[in-house]
Amino acid sequence: MTGLIGTPPRSSLLEELERRHDDAPPRTAVRTALLEGAERHAALARAAALRLHDRLAAEARRGSAQRRRSLPADRTGGDAWLSRLTGALTHHRNAASALIREGS
Repeated sequence: MTGLIGTPPRSSLLEELERRHDDAPPRTAVRTALLEGAERHAALARAAALRLHDRLAAEARRGSAQRRRSLPADRTGGDAWLSRLTGALTHHRNAASALIREGS
């Protein structure tokens, strides 16, 4: 019996991995065996990173909007917290864009 798309069942992938290592196998190799291949592992890791950057960008966006509302208009330009939040928003948007470009 085979797993998804003609791959051996998970138990045989793990058994093969354990046979090749005297000590505990590397964590990344175990994850790859459990996820039935490096391509799937990379796709899931990329999707998780994208979700993380999306969530952190949303938090920074909400935080900067809240901070902007609480400040008078003439003090927004020099506010350190607002600068930090907009920098975080820029970073996470750029990181998410890079992940999307990489996945295409």
